[in-house]
Amino acid sequence: MERTLKILASLFWIIGLVVSIVGLNIKTDTGRWMSVAGNITFLVGLALQGVVWALAARSKKSPAEAGPKDEETK
Repeated sequence: MERTLKILASLFWIIGLVVSIVGLNIKTDTGRWMSVAGNITFLVGLALQGVVWALAARSKKSPAEAGPKDEETK
């Protein structure tokens, strides 16, 4: 699940950034809407990336919970 979220988040923010930049270069109402849609897509991608980071941090144990390393016990 985490891998799928990583791929989805990356696609969302990259596509959102590209659409937003292209929309900024078009001087019509369509360009304005492309810019808005691109910004929203970009922010959704960043939010998904934040979820991925939170899941990754949650799955890792803190050093206190992990216990001593093998090298330190020898």
